[in-house]
Amino acid sequence: MVQSFHYDIPKSAVLEKCRNILIKLDYEIDIYATESNMLITRPIQLRRALRRYDYIVYLQVNDRIQVHVAAERSIFKRGSQSTFGGDNQIEKQAESTMPIRLQKKIYKPIHRGMIKNNFRPNKISK
Repeated sequence: MVQSFHYDIPKSAVLEKCRNILIKLDYEIDIYATESNMLITRPIQLRRALRRYDYIVYLQVNDRIQVHVAAERSIFKRGSQSTFGGDNQIEKQAESTMPIRLQKKIYKPIHRGMIKNNFRPNKISK
């Protein structure tokens, strides 16, 4: 899940603007590396019925801004044997494609923030 934006300001100012956009959206920044022009947020949890999605936003600035979302899905396992308090109850799976409604829930606020800061969007690609 990737979304790209073009920019017309100096590359050194782009990462700081993107950081401010994510902070205004209540993301906590985990890694902010100006030397490699990237930032990563702390994991965020989305709950849907018996499934829980944990995702991070990874932002890389090169010739354009690329916003990546990496997700992991937690599934409650229903086994024939009962275990109390063990890690065997929840299975984690790398999630390459989240449901579209969850992708929109993540990307729409980021997209709006980028547009307000005069970054031009490309098409959303998966």
